[in-house]
Amino acid sequence: MKTDILIIGSGPVGATYARMIAEQRPNANILMVEVGPKVSDTIGQHVKNITDPQQMETAQILSQGPKKTPYPMISVAERALAVQRGELTADILARAGTHLVLDQPEEIKTNEMPSLSMSTNIGGMGIHWTCACPRPGKGEQIPFIPANEMDEALTEAEKILHVTQEAFPISEEGETILHILNQTLGDKHSPKRQAQPMPLACKVDSEYNRYWTASDLILGNTLNHPNFELRSETICRKLNYQNGKITSAEIEHLPTQQKELIEADIVIVAADALRTPQLLWASGIRPQALGHYLNEHPFVFTFVELDKDLVQNHSPNPTSKTHSRKSPDPTVGVFWTPFDAPNHPFHGQIMHMDLSPMKTTVTDESKHIVGLGWGPLKEANFEDCIVFSETEKDYFGMPKMNFKFQYTEKDLEAIEAAKAFQQKVVHSFGKEIKDGGQTLMPPGTSLHYEGSTRMGVANDGSSVCDTYSQVWGFDNLFIGGNGVIPVATASNPTLTSVALAVRSSKQVVKQIKA
Repeated sequence: MKTDILIIGSGPVGATYARMIAEQRPNANILMVEVGPKVSDTIGQHVKNITDPQQMETAQILSQGPKKTPYPMISVAERALAVQRGELTADILARAGTHLVLDQPEEIKTNEMPSLSMSTNIGGMGIHWTCACPRPGKGEQIPFIPANEMDEALTEAEKILHVTQEAFPISEEGETILHILNQTLGDKHSPKRQAQPMPLACKVDSEYNRYWTASDLILGNTLNHPNFELRSETICRKLNYQNGKITSAEIEHLPTQQKELIEADIVIVAADALRTPQLLWASGIRPQALGHYLNEHPFVFTFVELDKDLVQNHSPNPTSKTHSRKSPDPTVGVFWTPFDAPNHPFHGQIMHMDLSPMKTTVTDESKHIVGLGWGPLKEANFEDCIVFSETEKDYFGMPKMNFKFQYTEKDLEAIEAAKAFQQKVVHSFGKEIKDGGQTLMPPGTSLHYEGSTRMGVANDGSSVCDTYSQVWGFDNLFIGGNGVIPVATASNPTLTSVALAVRSSKQVVKQIKA
């Protein structure tokens, strides 16, 4: 088969490429392949939009690759205790809708990123994410992309993702939380980096009915475009190339084991930060930096029961815009303390326990419990990397991966500083609950993996692609996803990855002949 564009991966970044190319080059043929299945009636929708609990659970299980049963609910405290005892299992370390990269007990115990996970389905991790879309702060920005260009790309990405800070009504409790956060932060912060509602990828109406963003919204009309085709349960096993050009891709439909050779003028690999470098490595495309500089911010989490007199103990805001609570809205939505080095060199996220990716076994609905996640930067090091096997295969028959990942002394100091700041906030809110005291989560827990296919300004071995995500030495190969982010970040990376895809798409469009 021949096509103009082959996109490997159907998550938010792959969907962004497809949409932008289809809009600007409507005559171009686009083939998108996804190794995972369709998991719901609406192609690529977020699982939080599925109202039936059983159907939501089914969608999550279908996304879990080799894991075909529900994960039990493991609280933060139970998980922390298991980690301390070394009793690590897949059920403890993975979340619903994901599966561990390495899931055998002995592999988990020796893996330096034991909680490293991925989702395998149409829409990728993007149908399971928290939808948090903060802009990177001072100390997280990519230094070699002009600030005005990145700002334009971020603005366009926010439109594509339907980012809003009004997904939840501001309740009295929420307003008080913001007040306390800003008291703790103080006045020393950059413009627009005060505590505020978290920007969320979500369509919301006047009644606060929410539809969370995933690949279905990102693709939009592209799904019905006559020149667009999406194939599920189809893996790309290898890219063939000659003289700096991808000549074909070897794909396989997993249920039937039918193999096919695809010729494409341009190939875009947006599998994720793990499987994108895996495919390049399997294809013999092995720049020195491939799989290296693997990064993930440390993740410190705790739950707090809000003081029952919290609102009364703080002066009301004279310019209050609070709303009456509308069931089933949680009393507290999602709030953000922005990364802002050196003033607040952490990313903080505060959310009602109903919205939290971490769990607690407390079920008393009369208690207002919020989860607090705080994260500093982790230094980017060449030694932190994916190790690909020349002989062993993974669940999908691709080169097996293992991981090297260590915190430096500077990283450990940053973690302790994040814990200390988080504790200040905790004491202002109320008290930590027994089930979920302050815990440094195991590496891999955040799901924010970066750097494995990092971009750079020169083909000197320190990067995999240029600033437009074009792989060094190739005329028609582009890559996308969190892996291309070349700097350490503490904030959620999806907005940045989509912005980089927006910027890259404009370069791709210039090369399309159709």
